[in-house]
This record gives sequence, structure tokens and C-alpha cells, in this order.
Amino acid sequence: MAADALGTAMWDYQRGDLGDCWYVDGDDRMDGHIAENYFGSHEDWDDAQRERLGELDGPVLDLGCGAGQHVRFFEDRGTEVLGVDVSPGAVQAARERGVEHVAVGDMFALPFERDRFRSVLLNGTQVGLAQSVAGVRSLLSDLAYVTDGEATAQVDNYDASLVDSELFGFRPDPRDGFAHRTFHFEYEPRDGDRILGRALHFLLFSPARLRDICVGTPWSVTEVEHRHEVYYNARLAK
Repeated sequence: MAADALGTAMWDYQRGDLGDCWYVDGDDRMDGHIAENYFGSHEDWDDAQRERLGELDGPVLDLGCGAGQHVRFFEDRGTEVLGVDVSPGAVQAARERGVEHVAVGDMFALPFERDRFRSVLLNGTQVGLAQSVAGVRSLLSDLAYVTDGEATAQVDNYDASLVDSELFGFRPDPRDGFAHRTFHFEYEPRDGDRILGRALHFLLFSPARLRDICVGTPWSVTEVEHRHEVYYNARLAK
């Protein structure tokens, strides 16, 4: 699991042997919150979150599934689902905790046939990993290919019109409604050498800019819900 800092932390947490995991941006560090961010139970979610996810029809493609907490939600409901994550450690942790339908894969190189899925979940601001407007449009086009004509997608992001330097890893953008976030993960196991994850660059955009980005793709924004002040969920439909 070379350079898989976050995934190794998830795997160690699942084994009861978590070391120290941080978000790192230059000299700034913040706790990785492995348990809170990746191992929550859907029984502890608020009603709005359960309802929002429950509206997704199967087959569901959960991209960047981490340790599988959302995949487990769908499995428990009897909804067909597949979780994909680029991190072998995350997928290993998911399988160890009993999540069945997960696989290692890259959301920017989807191997699925046309119309394979009815719904897409892209949680954890991961749509921003496309890094640019052109990149997000390309990703949305790829998602359109692997979903059927009645598909919906749920994405989330930080609202770039509301965030500032208080957000860890924040970088400004001169364009209205855009910003950036950069950091990497570092993990120090209890027994072993420190693991440095690759640098991550997220494009942050407001809901208005998301609507603009969708122009020219098969998707349009049908619903936006702000949560936690500067963070929002958006539903897309074909």
C-alpha cells in the first residue's frame, strides 16, 4: 500500500491499531478524524441524510466509497450497489467490516459499460478532484455514459462563495464562485515508517457555478441543499 496513507489508516483503524493520521498543508496540520469521517453508522445519520440517499435507485455507483459506510447503507436496504475507491487500504477495510460490493478502481477511468447504473453517489467533495471546469465536465460526461437515461447523481462540495482561509488548505481563485483546496495525508502507524500521501487538489465551486458547469453535459442541477453553513449537497438529473 505504498503512498496509501489514508487507506492504510482506515485499515489499521478497522484492525484496532490506528496510529496518527493528519491532513497536512505546509506547516499546518489537522487531525484526520478517521473514525468520524469513514466509519460512521447510517443508524446515527440524521433523517435528512437517510432520506436523501434513500431516494437513489439501484444500481447505485458509489465513487470514492472509502471504508464503505454508504455502500453498507444500500446493502442493508437491499439496493444493488457497487462502491469503488482508488485506495486498496480503504477497500480492504470495507471488506473486513463486512461490506460486500466494493472494488479498487479509479473514478477517472471507469471500466463499466454504457447504462450500467441508475444512480451515482459522489460524496466527500470528490467531484472537486477533477481540478478544473473542463475536468468536472469530462467526469460528468463519463458518469453520463455509465448511467441510464433516467439517472440521477448526488454530489457535494464546499460553496466557494462562502468559504475563506478558515477552511483547511484553502486557496483563492480570482473567478467569482470558485476556490481551491490543497493538502495531503500523512500517516504514522504505531509500528512502521511514516506514509506520505499524494498531494490532493480540489476545485471548489458554488451551486451557481455547478449549474454553469453542467451546461453542455447531459446533466442539470435539480436540487441544492446547504448543510453546515458552507457545504452543500446537489442533485443532478439527466
